[in-house]
Amino acid sequence: MKVVSKLVELDFEISKIEKTPAGIVILNDPGKAMATKVHVSVEDAVSIAKVVLTSPAALLFMVTFPFTFLRRKLGGGKAAPARKR
Repeated sequence: MKVVSKLVELDFEISKIEKTPAGIVILNDPGKAMATKVHVSVEDAVSIAKVVLTSPAALLFMVTFPFTFLRRKLGGGKAAPARKR
């Protein structure tokens, strides 16, 4: 996954998820990019779930991604287009 903001642009490959009293912490692979932690609270998770469950694009992605993934793995589909910088 790619994170792009005014401050930084980095590839974020999740390597570990830890449970904390406040929620979870998502860690990237420090060997691949700048060491990064994403703190997700229970409130953040509820907010994300609401947006995903009310977004037609997100729901379509969730329903179709297993098939898209398998098609690409088996060599029958196109790779994801290059991301704009």
